[in-house]
Amino acid sequence: MAIWKALIAAVFLAASGSAALAADPYSSPYDGAFSSAYLGLRGSIIDGADTHATASAVDLRAHYSTDFGGAVYAGTRLGYGFRAEGELAYHHFTLEALNIAGVPQAGRHGYQQIFAPMASLFWDPPFPDFVVRPFIGAGAGGAYINTHDAIGAAEIIGTNDWHFAYQLIGGVALPLSQTSRLTGMYRYFRVQSVGYRCTPPALPTTVCKADAIDQSIDLGLEFDI
Repeated sequence: MAIWKALIAAVFLAASGSAALAADPYSSPYDGAFSSAYLGLRGSIIDGADTHATASAVDLRAHYSTDFGGAVYAGTRLGYGFRAEGELAYHHFTLEALNIAGVPQAGRHGYQQIFAPMASLFWDPPFPDFVVRPFIGAGAGGAYINTHDAIGAAEIIGTNDWHFAYQLIGGVALPLSQTSRLTGMYRYFRVQSVGYRCTPPALPTTVCKADAIDQSIDLGLEFDI
């Protein structure tokens, strides 16, 4: 009889535990620590990007200086440590070097600007005892690229169009209070198959395809709403 009572008690406790787990939608200790929605601002230091394309069998290479960017974003927590975020990002680069057929060009000047509305999904791994809170994420969206690289008045590489873009992110958040955080993160950003207008000297303009890639360190401040 004592054995049966023990078995019945064990089954009851197991069922109660399972019901409690089923009722709790969270698996990350960060869920519920803050309100469900937040707003933020980010500033970026962006490693100089490169554009490498071929037009009329002529090799074109543009290198941009390390420059700046920024973003505004809003997000919401989904449970299980996940967050969804919408972001409007801006990247700016100044042309540093322009090579045509391997020859550096004097008198070069130009820029590349990227405006990118992005949708991202983040995950906060459950490390509750850390002073900072790590996160990883990935996102996709559209990128409007405005590029004008020239020698004197002659444009060599240019574009102003929308293209598909994606990003990979990893970083940490440092809580300042129950409603605010500082964030720091690494971002890999790539725009696929940009159709540049390429015009090597003394040759006709053609469309040359190249990916626009940059990497950045972003510092941010976000607030719950």
